[in-house]
Amino acid sequence: MQGRADEARRVVATAVQDLVAKRLGRGFVPLGVLFVVGVAQRLAASGGGALWLSAGALATAGAMLAYGLRISQRAFGKPHRAWMSLAMLGSLVPLVFGLYVLGWLGLRRMATGEGLTAIGVGIAFAAMGSWVMRSWMKVVEVERLAQVMTMDLEG
Repeated sequence: MQGRADEARRVVATAVQDLVAKRLGRGFVPLGVLFVVGVAQRLAASGGGALWLSAGALATAGAMLAYGLRISQRAFGKPHRAWMSLAMLGSLVPLVFGLYVLGWLGLRRMATGEGLTAIGVGIAFAAMGSWVMRSWMKVVEVERLAQVMTMDLEG
């Protein structure tokens, strides 16, 4: 009986791990674009916001990766570790960064309307910020799915 429970946990955990990897992969696309834009702006010396953009993209990617690893480890039945608490705390980073890109870099730039180019750049930043937040919410959905799928496997 225990062998069946272990096999079921392994199958479910592998499925959760695959889902997390796919969701994270899709979420790293806008973060990569934002990192490259931040580095390019920094090289062009166009303000201190470029540092926030590139550093925020890296911090968000790290936080998402740690949170995804936490989901995967918990699905495999691994015990709680200290870094998992830090990953939970770090789960705020993607939301804050997504809101910063969407609101400050995107919507604010569109609202000031300093020409069509600025509005176009604002729309692009708003889209990237929305993409980051949407990707993050997909990762959180996978966590909830993993909790429900492994609930009866605990005993």
